[in-house]
Amino acid sequence: MIDINKLEKIKKNFFQGSLEYTKNQPDLFLPHKYQMVSPSTINSFLDDLKISIINDKRLLIYIHLPFCFSECVFCNSFPHKTDKKQQELYFKSILKEIELFAKTGLFDGREVQCIYFGGGTPTTFSNDNLKDIINKLKDYINIVEGASITTEAHPSTLKSSDRIKGLSEIGINRVSIGCQTFDPEVLKICKRSHTKESIKKIITTLNDLNMLNNIDMMTGLPGQTIESLKRDMEILEEIKPVAVEYLRHEIVNPLAVEIYKKNPDLLVKDEDLFQMVYMMQSWMQKQGYEQNGYFTDKKYWEYRHHWINQMPIIAFGSRARSYSKLISWDKHEDTQIYSKLIDKNILPIGRYIKLSKDDQMYRTLFLNLQALKGLSLAEFKERFNENGLDIFKVLLQNLQEFDLVKITDTHICLTENGAFFVEDVCDFIIDFALNLESKDLKRNPNSLGSTSSRL
Repeated sequence: MIDINKLEKIKKNFFQGSLEYTKNQPDLFLPHKYQMVSPSTINSFLDDLKISIINDKRLLIYIHLPFCFSECVFCNSFPHKTDKKQQELYFKSILKEIELFAKTGLFDGREVQCIYFGGGTPTTFSNDNLKDIINKLKDYINIVEGASITTEAHPSTLKSSDRIKGLSEIGINRVSIGCQTFDPEVLKICKRSHTKESIKKIITTLNDLNMLNNIDMMTGLPGQTIESLKRDMEILEEIKPVAVEYLRHEIVNPLAVEIYKKNPDLLVKDEDLFQMVYMMQSWMQKQGYEQNGYFTDKKYWEYRHHWINQMPIIAFGSRARSYSKLISWDKHEDTQIYSKLIDKNILPIGRYIKLSKDDQMYRTLFLNLQALKGLSLAEFKERFNENGLDIFKVLLQNLQEFDLVKITDTHICLTENGAFFVEDVCDFIIDFALNLESKDLKRNPNSLGSTSSRL
């Protein structure tokens, strides 16, 4: 049972409100450390990249397909509007980028554990396009038997059961559907229009085909109320998706900023947002759904499971971000620059970070706390030759003050409070790591891009 007094303390002194919250899960983001990459420095970057994964035999592959029918108010991906001609050009660039990376020897002796199509809306591309990307990967690297292959999807692209069957036939075995809410008034503000019935039909088809599925939901959307959140959760109980992920609305989209400026009453009050987060986490726990802070194994979230265990991610597409244990790198954000570089047989790397030992240690804590087991002190000692309790002493004292972490003989892990407010814990760790370097450094969203805006 969560102590009410402790909850009140978290709400008043730790909880990130609507204006302060940034979605930094699931990975640590230190934008001030990025170095620009030019065509003349690509070779030295590749040397660093190969060294960073020298002991890794399996990879996660992310494919970024940044096109959608419209830009939703809550979206932090800043997709391009669907355009058949532009999408065809972009699709060809993705195929060629895979070839260019393969020629570097990056795939030699390695296998793919999971593939994840994100966006935007990947399903604005045809099943044949997605199949060709999977086959292009197969040309250069083995995909392990039973690999998790996920696509995100806009509900309107899955109206046809034949479309869903087609996804299954090309090897996609998991679909993540962006719903965010079922409240028609909130959906209208957010430029969405799906219904409970349409989503239920999609989930039924996916279940009949034995395809894992996830529904993405949000708290703190413009105009959302506690009552509408309750109704959303009742609908989810009726629909029965295999998995649910709830995230908070992160105010970075200029469309959202403009809405709040015109109508400040649509901004969810922090008091209500706190109650929403608590209600949602209580409901998730009761329903047996896992999300950040509660992950136990890879059954329903295989890609995320391997991510938080630091399996390297090789991402393809403009604005896509990749990770290894030692470096992080981004592609060029502009799709035209991205494609022009690929046409010239140049890898479209825009910037990268070499993670210092301190960065690696804080990233390791940050990721491991998102799993139920937490951070193994023995594994931390083996990798870094440091005592995690000493390294994180002050940070842990701050988190323990709010009963957000607990320390056992073997692990550092989240308490129930910590798991309920894992997003705040993640933001706090980033702030702490930034302040170690300079009091002037400010946390930025993981989704930071040239079009990002804050209220």
